[in-house]
Amino acid sequence: MFVPAWAAAQTAEAPQATGAPSALTLKEAQAQRARAKALKSGADKAYTADRKACQKQAIAIGCMSAAKERRSELTKQADALEREARAVELEARRREVETKTAKREAAAPVREAKQQTDAERYRESEAKRAAERERRQAEDPAKFESRRNKVAADKAAHERKVAKQQKLDAKRAADAEDKARKKKEGEQQHEERVKKIEERKRNYAEKLQRREAREAAQQAAQAAGQPAK
Repeated sequence: MFVPAWAAAQTAEAPQATGAPSALTLKEAQAQRARAKALKSGADKAYTADRKACQKQAIAIGCMSAAKERRSELTKQADALEREARAVELEARRREVETKTAKREAAAPVREAKQQTDAERYRESEAKRAAERERRQAEDPAKFESRRNKVAADKAAHERKVAKQQKLDAKRAADAEDKARKKKEGEQQHEERVKKIEERKRNYAEKLQRREAREAAQQAAQAAGQPAK
């Protein structure tokens, strides 16, 4: 029994774990997860075929052990590929969240600076208008008073508009921060669920291996003409 050609090709393409940060791109990581899934599926199919072939032999214990070792090795390689790819995907999402947060934080001072500049320009404009009003005050007191009231009303309206915009910006920033926090919590919960699923898979695989070992021992005993224990 030999390792199938497709499994050898998958193994040759698999990067070796060195403990160094992965150089995979997000697209390559997604493709690598697909390869890991295909590798696991192929290993299970090959193991099924190996079992059938081993059962035809007079003494199947060594054959079954070799088949299990091949499947175990391929499964370990697939798990390593999948872990590396998942780490790259998680890191990409983390960087994306950090980039968006940084952009929002960077934009806030720009907005505040613009508002301050607008307010200074408005004050300068008002100062010029006030000087003009003082010049014309002697000419038409009633008209001057009307203009002053209008300017005061406009100024109050502008200040209310600025205050409203500042409140809106603060709310948006808080909402964005809360959204990022919830997303991070969701990712952490997802990771925990994935870990539990993987743990259940490992437990099931170990249970299956023990059962298959018992079956193989029974078959070997029957083949040797001895009662199974």
